[in-house]
Amino acid sequence: MKSFSFRLDRILKLRETAEQAQARRYGDAARDEAERDRECEDQVAYLDRVGQRLTPKTGERTSAGLLRVLQLTSDAAAAQLADAEQARVEAQARAEAERTELARARIERKTLERLKEQEHIDWREGAEQSDRKDMDEIASRRRGHL
Repeated sequence: MKSFSFRLDRILKLRETAEQAQARRYGDAARDEAERDRECEDQVAYLDRVGQRLTPKTGERTSAGLLRVLQLTSDAAAAQLADAEQARVEAQARAEAERTELARARIERKTLERLKEQEHIDWREGAEQSDRKDMDEIASRRRGHL
């Protein structure tokens, strides 16, 4: 009796490889998204510190030049925060797209795996039926010779 052979096994291997590659791309996108989140948090904290320095403490004198420098620093920090937030939005969109693509790759692989399992079940049932047929034939020959 010949052994089981799944005719789409090569395609299944390709799907597995594609899924692994997609998982790596998703991992990269998720790490990038987390990094962009941290950058935004850092920018918010920096902007808060600059904002606290803009408001002089009671009784403290601050020169107009220093206030102007702090205001420019605050404006630059706000612009950096806006850029960081834009980068975070883009990273989130990329991560979501990679997550969706990974889900699609998993579905494709699992579909082929289920097909392979079903074909293996069918092959096994056919082999068992063939064995029973062979055994019945052997038994009928023995009865014929007795």
